[in-house]
Amino acid sequence: MIANHERYRDILTAGRKVLAEKGFENTKVSDIVERAGVAKGTFYLYFPSKLDLVLALAQDMRQQILSEAKIASAGKKNSREALAAAISAAFRAMSNFRDIFPVFNAISAFSTDRWEAEKEIRIPYYLFLRQLIEEGQKSGEFRSDLNPAVTSRLIAGMVEHAAHECFVYHSPIAVEDYLDHIRKLIDALFNRDSDAGGQSAL
Repeated sequence: MIANHERYRDILTAGRKVLAEKGFENTKVSDIVERAGVAKGTFYLYFPSKLDLVLALAQDMRQQILSEAKIASAGKKNSREALAAAISAAFRAMSNFRDIFPVFNAISAFSTDRWEAEKEIRIPYYLFLRQLIEEGQKSGEFRSDLNPAVTSRLIAGMVEHAAHECFVYHSPIAVEDYLDHIRKLIDALFNRDSDAGGQSAL
């Protein structure tokens, strides 16, 4: 258990600023503790390594994604609108971390153990999307032949890839264009079309 949450957040905030400025490879723990105004030993009380600090930032982002997706989808009149709102909210949450989005690649690049941990913190969002899809299938809005577990991961991956295009590779395509086309793809997969016998064609 973290004994001093405020100190933890101070180090995390300082680490985020330094990582955004220098990138993962060029950031040293000494840079972070200097920015945070703490001793190096204090850093290691909270984070075993620089990579663990990055993992903590990724967890912050994942929690924000889930929280904002739940808020955005609540009260929508149907499952399709709830899913579309959740997707837009997830992208907005990722955009709040655009300053360090490229740094998250270090988790999978440098440590299998941390990659496994990062994979685990994605699961609640996958489960949330899966629930939206299952509710849409029960209501008849979504195709019954789609596997909700697979579809939820594909949708999350599509949104995250768009975020990488925008925040890592600085795509010339506008954010709203990405979101608009993701929504259109979702419509093509899920919307029932009375002219096509109750199912949309792929």
